[in-house]
Amino acid sequence: PIPDIGDPWENLLEPLLERDKARCDAWKEEVQNLLIFAGLFSAVLTAFVIESYPRLQPGTNDLMITLLERIATRLDNPLNGTASQSRDSMVSQSSPTDSSFRINTFWFISLVLSLTTALMGIVSLQWLREHQRYPKSLPSMDRYALFNMRAEGLEAWYVPQIFSSLPILLQSALILFLVGLVDFLLASGHQVAIPVIVVMGIPLVFLIFTTVLPATHIFVFFLPLKGRAFKVPQQCPYKSPQSKALCYV
Repeated sequence: PIPDIGDPWENLLEPLLERDKARCDAWKEEVQNLLIFAGLFSAVLTAFVIESYPRLQPGTNDLMITLLERIATRLDNPLNGTASQSRDSMVSQSSPTDSSFRINTFWFISLVLSLTTALMGIVSLQWLREHQRYPKSLPSMDRYALFNMRAEGLEAWYVPQIFSSLPILLQSALILFLVGLVDFLLASGHQVAIPVIVVMGIPLVFLIFTTVLPATHIFVFFLPLKGRAFKVPQQCPYKSPQSKALCYV
């Protein structure tokens, strides 16, 4: 007797669904981790923005003190024609510095990128939820056709690339925050800025090294090494979305 192998469409669909579930679960786990980090990072960054934003506003207290000093000087020297110069000096003292503009620009862009990462992560999780939802009433052949249509749609609409871009956005936000932090500390004094810059350079060098090394590793095979013993280098495990993007560039 011919053994009963069940529904052939169901047998064909089951391993495909398992592979698709493993890929979607990996995306979900990464996005959830990014959402946690983006939430904590945005909270910390907001505290810095609250501290730095008043630097963009004219210092009303300082302006009032300067104005009173000029009035007192004017009363003591009524014939001294320095009114226009006093007015110009007060405006220059109360206007924001270039450092304040740079710091707030870096930190506001960083905050926007962090919130954008969180928004894209939430929306992408909704995509996965709908992608993995199959009506139980559908026959196995129709479910296979639906799965094939959705799998092709993921690739056609660059969904894997969108998931790969989320860590890059968050890392860009972190780098901008660190750059703004350096500028903030340099404006306050070099005694604190220099040690922080030295410590800050460690993760930045690590990020640059692990991003560039996989991209440059493949060029070893194209070096002109004729006539010399050539040993195939070990496979570089430092693969990440940013290193892949650098390879494409």
